[in-house]
Amino acid sequence: MKATRLLGIIFNKATDNFPLSSSLTDILVSLTETLRANSKETKFKLYLLQAIGEIMIFIAGRASDNSLVPGFTYQLIGRCLKDGDDIALNHAACKIIENLLLVADKQADKLATSDIALALWNISSTGGNNEHIRASALAALCHMGLSYLDIVQSVFDKVTIKSDIFQSTSSKVLQYNITLLAILAKRTKNRTMFIQDILPKMNVLYENTNVLIRAKAYTLTYVLLSTYSESLYTLSDTKLFQAIERDVRRTSADPDENDLLHEALNRLTTLLSSHLNRILDELLSSTEQTRKTSSAKDAFKKWLSSFRLISTIIGNHCIRSRVVTLMSIKKLFKLFTNIKLIAELNSELTKGPSSLTEIISYVSQTLDAFVRARDLLSLFSEILLSDLLPLCSQLLVSSNVDEFSLCALCILNELLNELKLTDCVLPIHIQHDIKQELYQTFLPIICDRHILREEPIALLSLRFIQTIWILIDHTSNSFSILLQSNLITNLFNLIIQNKDKSTGTFVQGIVSCLTILSEKREIIQTMIEQGLVSIQLQLIQDQLTFTTPDRAMTNVLLELLSLLDRDLTYVLDIVKRALQVKKTGTGDSDLPSTAEKLLQVHKPLVTLVGPMINLLPNEDPSIAKIALHNLSLLTQLIGSEGKAILSKNHCHILSTTLRTTDTTKQKLLLRALKRLISGDKRSLDVARSNTNNELTQTLQQLKKSAATEADAGLISHIDDLLHLLL
Repeated sequence: MKATRLLGIIFNKATDNFPLSSSLTDILVSLTETLRANSKETKFKLYLLQAIGEIMIFIAGRASDNSLVPGFTYQLIGRCLKDGDDIALNHAACKIIENLLLVADKQADKLATSDIALALWNISSTGGNNEHIRASALAALCHMGLSYLDIVQSVFDKVTIKSDIFQSTSSKVLQYNITLLAILAKRTKNRTMFIQDILPKMNVLYENTNVLIRAKAYTLTYVLLSTYSESLYTLSDTKLFQAIERDVRRTSADPDENDLLHEALNRLTTLLSSHLNRILDELLSSTEQTRKTSSAKDAFKKWLSSFRLISTIIGNHCIRSRVVTLMSIKKLFKLFTNIKLIAELNSELTKGPSSLTEIISYVSQTLDAFVRARDLLSLFSEILLSDLLPLCSQLLVSSNVDEFSLCALCILNELLNELKLTDCVLPIHIQHDIKQELYQTFLPIICDRHILREEPIALLSLRFIQTIWILIDHTSNSFSILLQSNLITNLFNLIIQNKDKSTGTFVQGIVSCLTILSEKREIIQTMIEQGLVSIQLQLIQDQLTFTTPDRAMTNVLLELLSLLDRDLTYVLDIVKRALQVKKTGTGDSDLPSTAEKLLQVHKPLVTLVGPMINLLPNEDPSIAKIALHNLSLLTQLIGSEGKAILSKNHCHILSTTLRTTDTTKQKLLLRALKRLISGDKRSLDVARSNTNNELTQTLQQLKKSAATEADAGLISHIDDLLHLLL
């Protein structure tokens, strides 16, 4: 026994100087006979088999054929492999086959049989917790598959891959399983097994914590995609793309493992790019043909998985930057143009759930993802003007499908969001050209065709108008384009149409749009001419009818008060300039008549004086602040206009506000109060008869405080009021 073990060690350590001779055959014959004769000596059998294996490997590394090895030695190794009672003997036989195939596969011709391959597979499947023998059996199968694939393939045509093939706790066993499957996947006979049985189970590989296993999983994926291109559709439903995104960003601590992982990723993403272009070419060809036919229902079902896959790839940050090219993006835009035309020919299929509506949804998601992808925008900025905007124009102008209008508006708004950024990825000249195109071409289309449509199209249109107006340079040409459109009229019509939704975000969007536009004098004058005063009055009164406003209502009210402030400020400026013309006799002679007309138009707003006072103690400081400013403007422009404005409650609010606000706001409030009570005797009587003379007492207290601070201006305002009240 010791001699046998020593013999194995000698041949394991033997160098090239050790000669090959026929005596090695005699040694193998002797050892083989002894092994066969000692069927019960377990340990001795193991040493004999190990010695036989070392000699065979020694010969294999130095001889060009296997003539020195007796044929029955190969047979005996096969029997040891199938001996189900001795795991150690099985393991030794596996190692001999593994090493022979690794060193020189020609020396293992007689071991490369279906029976041996099946025995190896059985050991790898039934080795229990002995990961070493399972790994050795799988390694032998892998090496056999590289040189004798037909034999290994024949075994897998007979056996069933178990559902737990990727559930091994041994990383070594799992790696060999993946390698074996990658070898087998090069043949197409097992198409069903790989696509239906293996692919759906690969999520566990993509999420494995072992870097080498994930690298091998990507290699297996590459082989599967290379062999079965249709497997890409199944893989899109796995966690492949999320795993690639994670591993592209991750760096392994081991440089070798890191290189292996990223090499596998690069190889796989290059193949994905090729597949994407192939899919686009196939879809382009198919859609071109379908446009010429009357019915496309069957085609829609065939295309659905491809459009879903395209959407998934473009939507994945790390994958798209590796697989998308300028040519593929151009093909994509051409493809979506075809889909638009086909959808218009089959508009009845867009009215409810169908394959076509799903395709349109994927088209929208893909385009939206492209515009949101700053990496793609920076790489392909030149096609925004040449391809993307013309596509959006087609979707807006000629489409009778709401989904396409929504898609185009979403894309345009996302593009505007990018243009708003201080670190916009687009070149300066591209930014300028896009802004001009959006304003000159798209603004009129949206103002005239889409602003009056149902939500969310109208809401997206509003958002577009607001943003582009903020971004462009305001020139006479830009005003001309806006004023020539029906925007102001349409916005007012929208308000009237949605008066029952006066507390919603939609009305807030309309008012916000009007507020932004009103920053320019030319626009607010047009608004006034087209009925701004009555619109404001109605909306503000509607808002103030709600006793328990929520945040949305508060936002709408704030927008309305901002618009009112902008309007009144404009009118006050005209009035002041008109007074200057009258005083000096120089300037625009039409200003006085213009100012008079504006004051006449704005007289109905006097009814808002009371509501502005009621808003002074509002818990939202923004509301309270702008209400005070509007109160000041209203009293300067219109006064009380002979109407009983003040009530006892108003006097109480004014008294409370005067006691709790700062000096600047006190002066504004005192001036407004003076105009109210000096212009209407009834208001003066209410102020004088206020309960317990609250207003008078408040003014007297303020005067004492102002005297302490030596604030002569504030004291003067208080004295004027006290003179009227006392």
